[in-house]
Amino acid sequence: MSAPTKTYDVAILGWWYGKNYGSILTYYGLNRAVESLGRSVLMVHEPLGYNGYRVHWPTDIVSMDFARRVGYEHTEQEHFSALPRLNDVARTFVVGSDQLWNPLIGRVNDDLFLDFVGPENERVAYGTSFGNRGTDKFKVPFVAKHSGHLQQFKAISVREEYAIDTARDVFGVKASLVVDPVFLLPKEHYGDLADRATVSPEGDYLAVFFLDPSPEKKAVAQAIADKLGFDKIVVIPNPDEGREKATELFADEPRAEVLAEDAPENFLRAYRDAGYVVTDSFHGSAFSAIFEKPFSSIYNAKRGADRFKNLLASLGFGDQRRVLETDTTTTIAENPFVTREIDFTKAREYIESGRASSLEWLKAALDPATSGSAAIRPFQRFTLTNPEFSASSNAWRISRKATGTRLKVARGGSVLGNLVWTDLPEALTPGSAYQLTLDWTPRTDARTVNVHVRNPETGSFRVVGKVTLPEGSSEARQDTVTFQVSDPGFSQVMLGAVHFSGRRAGADVRSVALQEIPAGVAARARRRTGKSPAQGFAKQAMALALADQERQVRSYETAHKASKVSGARARMIFHAHAIEKGLSRSNFRPGFGKIAVPGLAKEMNAWLSAGYSTDDPYVQSSAAVMKTYFDRHAALQTDVSAFRQLFSGAAQDLIDNTRHHEGGVLPAEQVREIRLDEDDHRGFLDVVYGRRSVREFTDEPVSDEDVSRAVQIAMQSPSVCNRQAARVHQFEDPQIIKSVLDIQGGFNGYAMPPRLLLVTADLDAFLFAPERNQPFVDGGLFMMSLLLGLTQTGLGSCSLNTAMGTAKESAIRKIIDIPDNEVFISFVAVGHYDQQVLVPRSKRTHVQDVLVRHTAR
Repeated sequence: MSAPTKTYDVAILGWWYGKNYGSILTYYGLNRAVESLGRSVLMVHEPLGYNGYRVHWPTDIVSMDFARRVGYEHTEQEHFSALPRLNDVARTFVVGSDQLWNPLIGRVNDDLFLDFVGPENERVAYGTSFGNRGTDKFKVPFVAKHSGHLQQFKAISVREEYAIDTARDVFGVKASLVVDPVFLLPKEHYGDLADRATVSPEGDYLAVFFLDPSPEKKAVAQAIADKLGFDKIVVIPNPDEGREKATELFADEPRAEVLAEDAPENFLRAYRDAGYVVTDSFHGSAFSAIFEKPFSSIYNAKRGADRFKNLLASLGFGDQRRVLETDTTTTIAENPFVTREIDFTKAREYIESGRASSLEWLKAALDPATSGSAAIRPFQRFTLTNPEFSASSNAWRISRKATGTRLKVARGGSVLGNLVWTDLPEALTPGSAYQLTLDWTPRTDARTVNVHVRNPETGSFRVVGKVTLPEGSSEARQDTVTFQVSDPGFSQVMLGAVHFSGRRAGADVRSVALQEIPAGVAARARRRTGKSPAQGFAKQAMALALADQERQVRSYETAHKASKVSGARARMIFHAHAIEKGLSRSNFRPGFGKIAVPGLAKEMNAWLSAGYSTDDPYVQSSAAVMKTYFDRHAALQTDVSAFRQLFSGAAQDLIDNTRHHEGGVLPAEQVREIRLDEDDHRGFLDVVYGRRSVREFTDEPVSDEDVSRAVQIAMQSPSVCNRQAARVHQFEDPQIIKSVLDIQGGFNGYAMPPRLLLVTADLDAFLFAPERNQPFVDGGLFMMSLLLGLTQTGLGSCSLNTAMGTAKESAIRKIIDIPDNEVFISFVAVGHYDQQVLVPRSKRTHVQDVLVRHTAR
């Protein structure tokens, strides 16, 4: 962290380092507003160590370049365990705007609730968001953990009006409404930044800024340009991996000009000088109002539609500025609010008055001479470590040890009325709800144990929760129950001996913790723990989804290491395929590839400098693509020497001497590669309609050549950007096949197949988070082709699903040593078969049940 010799008035935490203009300018606004109040500011970089969403941020990204230009003082990235050292560096800690308290976002963690801040320092939140409307997303563990943190804040403000209720009803804190930090600075301040732009669009143009571009949104922008008479469209790419998408999307729009360089100053300049703005961005809408540019906003449901509604209502527009992604040329033409004439009077009043009141709130919150607390009423929170117990009879034997308190039921003592309890520091509050957590090792033959609270004055008690245990329980565990207290006087947590039976019956209790939570949250938790049939499904589905997500993140981090060949191959083929697509266009655009060619050059140079093989098919194919690219431009007498100079000398030699058939383009009628079965003239329909799921095989040996032919056929399957992530693992050891299929469980009752294949997809081949489903899409396409390939070679096959939990999957991985970065698609049993063997008919449904025709209106 920062050198302890320098101290700051304020340390700001938030996503200021994010690669998007909204985050960058949000925190710029907050930074400069705090400095304008005479406070020195330290920006705290994202701590590491929480989960897969927290990653090392590069230093050469748009946000960090901007941070250096504007002179931020900031920490470096370190493990979250280093955060407490900041207590000696800053006096007041501020969490900024953005959805920092939305539990549905994986990057939201304890640091954003300032859990590390000591009692000697102050905590403030400015314009922090809980995300969209609604409180169902706030689960008991999240609320129990963070309500205590929020109640230690000096002052809390939010940017959405409904968030005031969320803060009060869910977390027990009061919150004030402030404007988004981008509104804390006047238009003239952003104008000064815009003057520093390196790219300055000219003329009368429509500016388009899409965070999530799509053909539908593009069509809306084109329709607006048509209606308003714009001959020029300036496309502002999302700096978070959005340039290539924007460039490709608008490639066939002759009026479009893609902003040439990503920088907040360029973004502001393009906005300031635009004649009209179309955007699906919350902050894109905000800056339209700041610069008083007529605009249309597509509410981005993916990023929180409620935020748009709240913002535009505050600006006085209601839904007038909204257009829909499904709008047509006709609906745009008929929309009276798609016009250059917009009255910004109310918006100007909101921004100016909101800026004044919000700065006053911030000034008071940061004033060390003032005191305050965001807590409406501090929630009760107790943690009893190595707790002291008392008993109603000598049926309980109690001994306190360094590691916890041992409770043991005497022989014959496991009956009703033999009670043991520990005292809480104070009585529970009637009408309040609580989460109680036991860190313990119960020892009992019983399958359930009731947990009680007790009134020591009256001796009355009530059951507050039931813990379900495995048979013969004696393992260390944590159990949590949620309950609400209706009567006064309960100040003890109690257990009954009747629930502890068997040898060494009792429990070792290491700690008892109680956390008060809002009653509404507790009620929802109790409803969820009822006997809903979906409960078990939901819990298991969540656990499996999290396991899949963690594997995807691990693979991404590993694949991006310089030493990881698979990641380098994926990046090379990603850029090479983008160039191939450009080469294949009938309306060829000379000089294309402003993103893909530099990207491919970077990857090929790195590959060769690392000493990897030049015979690798991925680098050979990439070199062939570039040879085709340069040859095509030479034939057209178009100078692309600037692109050629991006490649190292070794890469240029490889390109010049490569074999041309390895990459590039070819007529659709030509065969891509040599077929292994030129003499087989079976028709396509014969193969498709002749494929059967065969489960009984003959003893005839299966040749490796036949399996290889089937795999090569399957390799003709399409894959995203030609990434070719599918892998096939082949097994012929009967013992291994049996061990695997016994766990898989779908081949019971049949003799083991001669060969077993496992189709997987290599996660290292996928580069972007939205590709989360692509391994299964590409893997499924490959597997279907493989089944057809096996039929083509005369082999029988049966796909065996891999729909299994993590325990089964882990057991299989141990047997056959499948790397963690490969996800299972399907097993395939393979062998020769008797043509007369019976197979299920597997009647297909009617075409009309599958094909849904959407006719023109």
